[in-house]
Amino acid sequence: MDRLIKDFVSQYSDLVSFQSNKYFPIHRWFNMVEGFSPELVRRLIGEQRRLPESVFDPFGGVATTALTCQDLGIKCWSIEANPFFYHVARTKLRTDYLGDELAEVIDGLKRSLSRTKKTHSYPKLESNTFFENELLEKWIFHQETAFGILDILERTKTIPNNYSKYADLCVLALASILVPISNVFRNGKCLSYKARWKDTRVERNVVHKMFFDVMEDILIDIRSKNRLIPRHYNYVNFMHGDSRQRTQEIPDQSLDMVITSPPYLNSRDYTDVYRLELWILGFITSFAEERQLRANALTSHVQISLPDRQYPAIEGIDRFLFHLDSMNGSLWNKNIPNMIKGYFSDMEGLFETISKKLKPGGSIYLNVSNSAYGNKICEVDKLLAEVAELKGFKTLEIRTARYISSSNQQSLKGKIRESVVVLRNER
Repeated sequence: MDRLIKDFVSQYSDLVSFQSNKYFPIHRWFNMVEGFSPELVRRLIGEQRRLPESVFDPFGGVATTALTCQDLGIKCWSIEANPFFYHVARTKLRTDYLGDELAEVIDGLKRSLSRTKKTHSYPKLESNTFFENELLEKWIFHQETAFGILDILERTKTIPNNYSKYADLCVLALASILVPISNVFRNGKCLSYKARWKDTRVERNVVHKMFFDVMEDILIDIRSKNRLIPRHYNYVNFMHGDSRQRTQEIPDQSLDMVITSPPYLNSRDYTDVYRLELWILGFITSFAEERQLRANALTSHVQISLPDRQYPAIEGIDRFLFHLDSMNGSLWNKNIPNMIKGYFSDMEGLFETISKKLKPGGSIYLNVSNSAYGNKICEVDKLLAEVAELKGFKTLEIRTARYISSSNQQSLKGKIRESVVVLRNER
């Protein structure tokens, strides 16, 4: 497998990051920490001998693959388990917005919010750390900031039903400013408090202004797209749910290629990383819903109890698990071995299903990162390639995209590889 590793760092290092998306219309509406660039999707499609008719992204995220395909006139199936990401994706994929109508909505909201001085009652959430409270040592939103958020949410609910699509845009715009106006920042796998957060307050009118700045950017993008009529509306092909199950719904031998980035095997729980958006915007209302969302995700973190599972018969997986067992209980979480087993088991099942949905000779492009546990690198890209080969795929290349730092928990010197694994369906 080592001979298939190719150096693509100069071509791909900037493309396996979401950072460049802030320069692309519509893609810039919500800034993800994780994700790849639409330019990567374009380049991978450009490698094909002919323009594909149908693409699939089983981990659809906020629709980078689907939206890029839509712009190219290509049908794209997508699946996303996270209800907030699903909302962002479908909102970005709609093509029936009208600039004049959105401008009317924005003007109405500006008039309404300019007069508001209402004192709000905080929403009753099971998680009680969001809003300023004298009984708490820490909270995520100061009172004036929270009132600014609640102003916008309240006014958004008054948008008429025939304009409901613009209410969805308002929710997305508010989502894009929640972390910047909060007392926390995204810190790898979690949210951490900002320095001097108690002394840094975002006033109500500033929340409104930041919201309208995003809405004006959205308006510019919509007006720039109003005269473009796509050949395919990938809004209707974007599904909500667990890709381990819903991939079955795609017609057999209907796909030309798969472009995706599954959750990395790095113990990152997206319900934690994006909990502000999930809870404040109403996508989650209870801890039970939060637990269910974690259960519906591909096994890649240790935030829930994980059973011991059968996993693919790959020597490299066996060796790595043996290494973890030799740590004699010194791993930072006892569920890590079961997480690794579950991850490769889930991906094996997904490869099995995708092999039936891809046309013979169809390709998979898999953006993945290696990980490290017990001060040892787990070469996830190579192991996933071997798992795919058990299901009838041939590994063509493992393209090194960049080298990234491992988490502080590993104290690992050096960096780990992030790759694009290229597979071909040989069935």
